[in-house]
Amino acid sequence: MPGTLNIDPRTLAAIDDLSLLARIVVEGFLSGLHRSPFLGYSTEFSAYRAYTQGDNLRYVDWKVWARSDEFYVKQFEDDTNLRCQIFLDTSASMDFGTAGANKFHYGRVLAAVLAEVMVRQHDAPGLILFGENARQAVPTHASRHQAEEIFLLLAGAKAFGGTRVDQDLFRIVQTLTRRGLAVVISDFFTADESARELLRQLQAQHQEILVFHLLAPEELDLPFEGEYIFEDLESSEQIPVHTDDFRREYQKRIKDFCDALKRECVGLEIDYQMLRTDAPLDVALTEYLERRAAV
Repeated sequence: MPGTLNIDPRTLAAIDDLSLLARIVVEGFLSGLHRSPFLGYSTEFSAYRAYTQGDNLRYVDWKVWARSDEFYVKQFEDDTNLRCQIFLDTSASMDFGTAGANKFHYGRVLAAVLAEVMVRQHDAPGLILFGENARQAVPTHASRHQAEEIFLLLAGAKAFGGTRVDQDLFRIVQTLTRRGLAVVISDFFTADESARELLRQLQAQHQEILVFHLLAPEELDLPFEGEYIFEDLESSEQIPVHTDDFRREYQKRIKDFCDALKRECVGLEIDYQMLRTDAPLDVALTEYLERRAAV
């Protein structure tokens, strides 16, 4: 596929610098897209103002420039910058997978890449971490240094505890009073409906929602042979399993789980994308963004 580097997940896992990782992946696919897959929501022209350094060039009125030899940008009644809240699941179940396909590492790189894309578009990314405790790690802001602040917080984030969508997170969601984009990165492994309730809350706030459903290859394929004791990373519950006897039933259950989540997303008009963490991130993301940009 043109414009991609086909970066193996094991290569990504070997690089600790999230800033470098994000730029490697973004450079691998961004030039191959015909147009931006993420656009703001401005709809009605309001006025002109003089161009200042850092303004998005897509709002420059080139006809005015041709007549006056001066740069002016169009202003709209709605905010011209897209506000994008990135929700990253930090629960213990995310810390699963081999070194080259760990869900939490993959999710952190994905969040960093999205932040880098937004900043390059002069849009306003933000970061919200949710798991044992929810917190708005970085509020949305459009600046050249916003991505670096997000990279710093992501680098120090840890996956631990249970997946809890509680009142703290709902209070954060209720602050999203302006239309924007919400990207939820999670495995959606919860003992209740709390992670899906997050999607319903975001939909009630009139956000456009993208779901990146991360699953490790071991969770999808159950490639193990013989007797194993499986332990729930969040509850520590242990279950003895003979994988040969259980594989077919397990694969049916995981398929049913993914299908149910996708159906709920479709019902809420949410864009759903399942990502295997053994797939090269730049290739998987390029395929998704090309489809999105073509809509």
